[in-house]
This record gives sequence, structure tokens and C-alpha cells, in this order.
Amino acid sequence: MIIRPAKELFLEGNETAILLLHSYTSHTRDMKKLAEYLNQHIGCTCYVPLYKGHGIKPEALLNTTINDWWKNIQEAYYFLQQRGYKKISLIGLSVGGIFSLKLAQEEQIERLIVMSVPKDRTPERLKQRLIDYAKAYKQLEGKTSEMIAKELLPFQEMPLHSFKTFQEFIHHTMDNVSHITAPVEIYYGNKDDSLYEKSAGFVFENVSSNDKKIKAFPNSTHLMTLGKDKESLFEEVMSFIK
Repeated sequence: MIIRPAKELFLEGNETAILLLHSYTSHTRDMKKLAEYLNQHIGCTCYVPLYKGHGIKPEALLNTTINDWWKNIQEAYYFLQQRGYKKISLIGLSVGGIFSLKLAQEEQIERLIVMSVPKDRTPERLKQRLIDYAKAYKQLEGKTSEMIAKELLPFQEMPLHSFKTFQEFIHHTMDNVSHITAPVEIYYGNKDDSLYEKSAGFVFENVSSNDKKIKAFPNSTHLMTLGKDKESLFEEVMSFIK
């Protein structure tokens, strides 16, 4: 099976802009439906950037780091600024939520939504996530078990210190959430790992925002924008953004 490369998504609308940030090892499909919904229903401009090494063959991720992805997010924010948008809101899923929290600590953000955001991820878990993604991708390509086993070796041989910077980025961001003052909503799924509920609680308790809300979605797993609660989630997002 031939897998088409993912592309960034820019939907032009009114003067209200939203930057939507996808998760680690995924791509813009995480946010595509939500971006289209918001653009169609309230007319806002939506931009879903694609991080370096994502949305193409997994080997591309062997040569990228979280610093590359963070640079992509900063460039996406500046892209909106340069186009004249003064009111920019952020929506981030999983690691995209980490990037959203980080950006909200450094820039003047209109509104902020984070979903399934992790307070911590060990280098071992981050590495395994990459291996699992590479394996699933190659299975989707229709490769044999022997081919897959051979092609997974570079992923399995990656040193853990390659993922330590990733973990430290998450820790540093979480250690500084008190710098966030923008209105914020924090979502988690009841069918996701319980650590995400704890992370959501931590963010809620520690941001300095006067306008803040935490909300659970009963039928949602990790990728909340693609899950069973997506209709009610989209409505909640729209209500908060507009």
C-alpha cells in the first residue's frame, strides 16, 4: 500500500486565528476535522502545521528532535503574526498540548486548549512509541514480518539519551505553567491512561489564569479529536473560542 505524505493545513477565515498542534508520531489528521469545523461554523482562520519528520516514512524521525519540532511551532506562530493576525489561540493534543503550554508561556495568547497532555514521559516510553509507530506504518505498507524486523533495527538501536531531551522539554514546560495567564480549558478522556487525568489536574491547579476549566470526556481515549466524543468536544471548543 502506498501511503501519501501528510501536508500542513491552512484555512483562511476572519481575524481570529487558531494554531492547532498535533501529537507525536502523528500528523495533521489529528486536527483536520476540528480545524474544518471551526472554520465552517465560526469563520476563524485555522492553521495546522506539520512537524519535521512527521507524516512521511518513519525513518525521517530518526534524524529529528523535539527542538526541530519546537522551531516548527514557533515558525507557525510567527507565520500567523506576519499575516496580520493579532488574536491567536492555541489548541494542542498530547505533545501538541505541551507545545501549546510552552508557547503560552512565551507569547501573548488569546485562548488556550490542551487535550490529553502528559506531565511526564520516560525516554523508554517515548522510544517505544516511535518503534510502535514505525512497525504499524510498515505493516500498513504491506511489508513482510522479516522485512519489518530488519527495518525496525535502527529504531531499536537508538540510544535512550536521544529521548532525554524530549523528556526534559516536557518537564521544563510543566515546571513553568504558572507563567500562563490566558484563559484555558484542559480536556482529558476517561478511557485514556489515568496519568492524563492527573496531568490535566496539575495544569488546572498550577496555571495562573483566572478563567480556567477542566473537563472529562467519558468515551474518549487518547486522540480525543478523532474519538467517540468528538462532536461534543468540537462544540465545547467552539463555545470557548468564540
